Amino acid sequence: MSHHFALKLSGSGRALRIRGVAMIHPYFWGKDPIGAEVGDGFRKAMVDNWWLFVCPSEKGCDDPLINPFVEEGNGSGLQKLGCERVIVVVAGDDILKDRGRLYYEKLVGSGWKGKAEYLETEGKDHVFHIIQPDCEEAKIVFKRLGAFFNDDS
Repeated sequence: MSHHFALKLSGSGRALRIRGVAMIHPYFWGKDPIGAEVGDGFRKAMVDNWWLFVCPSEKGCDDPLINPFVEEGNGSGLQKLGCERVIVVVAGDDILKDRGRLYYEKLVGSGWKGKAEYLETEGKDHVFHIIQPDCEEAKIVFKRLGAFFNDDS
């Protein structure tokens, strides 16, 4: 959602200023497997089926709502992202992590003028920081997010 919001904001003509967007365990997906998805057909199929249940469309897992890199998803328009900073936070054992990393890499390579940060927490899975907020890894994520939100530069 934050990706689509920041893209729409850039072309809106509104004076609203978004200083930063935090993408915490972003839920990007696609029909063709990448990274860990290639070797994990079970979880790939599970996420495919979840998406098709939640958002049944003729576009399937390449719907621009979940795959920002299909032509109509404006992945090529990342340089127009309507914010100054982005942090992408992923969990190392999350089947979605490679999509989050891809987003970060494409954003950095897009010509976007903002500052991008990336944080990967090894050995943890999707939304671990909500399930185990007191674990050391969650505390590291919370501190990094606090620093990101409080950065006045």
